[in-house]
Amino acid sequence: MSTTPALAHPGSAPVSLRRPRIRATLTIVSLFGLLTAVNLPTALFPIIGDRLSVDAFGITIAFASYVLSLLVGLVLFRRLAERANRRTVFVCALAATSIATLGLALAPTLAWFCLARAIQGLAIAAATGTGSSALRVLLPGRPSLSGRLTLLATSGGVAAGPILGGVLSLFGSPTQTPFFVWSLVLAALIPVVLLIAPHPECRPLRRPIRTAQADPAAPMTATQQLALPEAVAASIPVIRMAALVGFASFAFLGFSLSLAPGHFAELFGATSRPMLGLLASLALLASAGAQLFPIRGRWAAPLALTAFAAGVLLLGLATALGSPGLTIAACILAGAGQGVAFQQVFGAAVSAVPSERHAATVNTIYAVTYIGSTLPVLGLGVAATAFGLTPAVIAFTLALALACGALAFTAARAAKRTA
Repeated sequence: MSTTPALAHPGSAPVSLRRPRIRATLTIVSLFGLLTAVNLPTALFPIIGDRLSVDAFGITIAFASYVLSLLVGLVLFRRLAERANRRTVFVCALAATSIATLGLALAPTLAWFCLARAIQGLAIAAATGTGSSALRVLLPGRPSLSGRLTLLATSGGVAAGPILGGVLSLFGSPTQTPFFVWSLVLAALIPVVLLIAPHPECRPLRRPIRTAQADPAAPMTATQQLALPEAVAASIPVIRMAALVGFASFAFLGFSLSLAPGHFAELFGATSRPMLGLLASLALLASAGAQLFPIRGRWAAPLALTAFAAGVLLLGLATALGSPGLTIAACILAGAGQGVAFQQVFGAAVSAVPSERHAATVNTIYAVTYIGSTLPVLGLGVAATAFGLTPAVIAFTLALALACGALAFTAARAAKRTA
């Protein structure tokens, strides 16, 4: 392979990048594989809890250990994509996640299980912003598409994890086989990344990105230099909205990925692990499916948030009535609404910032987003231990529906101002 650095394109990305579509696909597959790995335990948490001798709160600790380390990683690696070679970051993330996934199969205690989850969280934190930045470079001039593909890869992996975990648990040891298999899958991706992505072309851009109309040789004028802070300041409201919607989204998805399998098993008497994985993934599948379509319009976000609120409220009603059909409908409605809403606000946020701030913005949004899958879920675990899982879920869905309704109202006011 040639080691000649790619030439800079004035305004977006190098124009001489080799195999950009294949590399973009590999980036998406890698992100998908990484997120699938950390969500393999979802359908298995009831039997993992038995193996480790922990209750519902212990399950939330196991889930939160990943999220908390992910939050730490998002802070530590906030500017990693701007300083480190993207190929190196991805290879390290795949290797660390592969080893940690193997550790989940062999963990003898909750502490060891949490340690393996924490390593996964750090690896995902390093890969998320880097992968998004890589897609931005490989798809020059299409920031909305790169943002949508980032969400699709991550949410698709989150949705596939519980299903694949349930299916793979049918072969061999149910608490070990899924992790053994997926550890090998991640390890197999490493040589593919090394072969496909040339190391020199994965270096971060170190120069300011100018518009396509500007003379690439000309220095930035004083007006342009003053405009950059103004552009960043103008993007703060949309970044804040994306973070808040992400918080609400992952509060719901965090429930789906931790306590939902046990809740559905208790509510409906379900024992099939693939079925529990599918039920837990319904909202995630609906979310990922909704992101396949580039929905546009200033009213898309408020309408989607309204659907999200209605779906969450409907899930609480389905829990109170013990209705499987209503539960399925509620998960699909809430997931689709969440997917469209987050797609809209996330795309608006990453499009509003300069390219050199892209990775940092993604990590900032995800840092707040993942807090949503930690604090509310831990609170839900405490409430479930004290009052029972069903009453706790009903209270949780009511509070989350009110929060989503408030966000829908705020988004509607913003849409009116831009009319």
